[in-house]
Amino acid sequence: MGLSLSLLGRGDTRGAIRYGIVHVLTAALGGAVVGGALGVIGALLGLERWRFWIVGGVALLALAIALRARAYQLGRQRQVPRRWRGRASPRTIYALWGLMMGCGLYTPVYHTALLVLLATQLTGGVGYGLLSGAIFGFVRQLTALWPVARRLEPNQTMSLLERLRPIARGLNFALIVAVLAVLAFAAVR
Repeated sequence: MGLSLSLLGRGDTRGAIRYGIVHVLTAALGGAVVGGALGVIGALLGLERWRFWIVGGVALLALAIALRARAYQLGRQRQVPRRWRGRASPRTIYALWGLMMGCGLYTPVYHTALLVLLATQLTGGVGYGLLSGAIFGFVRQLTALWPVARRLEPNQTMSLLERLRPIARGLNFALIVAVLAVLAFAAVR
């Protein structure tokens, strides 16, 4: 996404920053919508009382998937529709891209920790779903502004994605293990 952000803002740093802010704020909105919707569904189904088992089961599944993880294909084909450029204002495009990326479900560049987040949103209630979704969307797309702020060229941004892939996979694994450790601690307490 950082690649697309830098293309629309090329030569116009203030415009890129303005569009980036729109993008990040709508990403928070997209995350909040998904998290809130999951919270509503979980509340209607009474899943809060099964939270420990649902989150624990999903975390174990996520850990199993992470341990046998394949390398994800990163790049333009895995991001938002670039064909929209020129059909709408940059602000509208950034807002739509923010909603799509912030929800966490649109692009197939997933890490298994997302499964754990979705399980906690499903079992945590509406307020938790809204808040955690907004934070997820905001932080996920805030990272897309770093290449823009550094004025990286598209090939540098793609190189950055490849270099950071092992760190992202390690953090994904660590987050799942941390969730499992918290659940184990809660179970013996």
